[in-house]
Amino acid sequence: MRKIILLHKQHGCDCYSPEIMALFLRDAERRYQRQEIGKTRFRFYQKTADYLTQFHENGNLDLYSRNISTNLTPYYEKIFTRLHDYEGWGKSTKHYIRQFSMPYFKWLLQNGVTSLEQVTDEMIRKYLLDCSNRMTLNSVDTTKRVLKKLHRYLYEVEICKDSFSDTLSFTVPTEHRIKKPVPQEDIAAVLSIINRNTAIGKRDYAVIVLAAVTGLRSVDIINLPLTAIDWINGEIRITQSKTEKTLALPLTKDVGMAIQDYILNGRPDSDLPFVFLHGRAPYVKMGRTLPYQIFNGYRLKLGLPKCAFHGLRRAVGTNMVVAGIPVTTVSQVLGHSGIDPTKQYISLDSVHLKECALDLNGFMPEGGGRA
Repeated sequence: MRKIILLHKQHGCDCYSPEIMALFLRDAERRYQRQEIGKTRFRFYQKTADYLTQFHENGNLDLYSRNISTNLTPYYEKIFTRLHDYEGWGKSTKHYIRQFSMPYFKWLLQNGVTSLEQVTDEMIRKYLLDCSNRMTLNSVDTTKRVLKKLHRYLYEVEICKDSFSDTLSFTVPTEHRIKKPVPQEDIAAVLSIINRNTAIGKRDYAVIVLAAVTGLRSVDIINLPLTAIDWINGEIRITQSKTEKTLALPLTKDVGMAIQDYILNGRPDSDLPFVFLHGRAPYVKMGRTLPYQIFNGYRLKLGLPKCAFHGLRRAVGTNMVVAGIPVTTVSQVLGHSGIDPTKQYISLDSVHLKECALDLNGFMPEGGGRA
């Protein structure tokens, strides 16, 4: 946006100019063709210009519905649109379906498949084999699962003659890296250096305490509405952004006092429905990366390395498992869709894992020689 504003000023324009915008886009395309900028940066420039033009013409922004050329045939374009309009999927599922369908449809076109009725088991296997040559095993597994959901839908609406469920039911060996939780001493150190006499300090303290005690995801903290806090019954009730399932958590004393202090003494005067707002004008909802920036800003002051804000959620899950709380209960508290995502915390429970280790006394031969 700053580049666009600067370009307008350089040409003596103090308001939106279609001619200057066209000049900006031509320059961006020229730089992309010369490989001075990458494809991602070039698309960011196009997107920014698109948003600004949309705002100039309509007075608002629609960040989710943009007319981007898919380079598909009208047949595939129509199916792609139907995927967007299908109400049987949640927002995140719909996003993944469309994201993985695009390269799949393009691959089919490149291989002469002009209609999904022509798709065969062999073609699907060939496509996944091609994916395996340029993707990690985890990405191949995700692609397979998305294709299975996609073809089930295509079969149900009679676009495909087969759901290919058997073809897409094989297991892909995946790699799961267990990410460590934030140590409790690190969390305590961060909370201790926050200046709670300032409005921003009150907000930062409430955000971190909320994450460290309840394990809420950052996206749910950002979108937390004022109405989600039931002060009378002492509960926090939300609809999770990731799973779209409802979740009710106890409003503990420390979390309640931190949020109350921020709302009464630190939150800007605003009609927005969200609990947490940006600390400086304009007082809008916090951006999606702000919790991460807040947390790591204090960590850097302490000389600690950066870490994911999600590490606070991992700390909650790990501490509950270490305390002997059943995995099913931990899964419910964290709002997981099942117990599989919760099982990762068992491997982080070094205390109980050591208790499970076999006692090898008596197995070693005398003198330390080989058996």
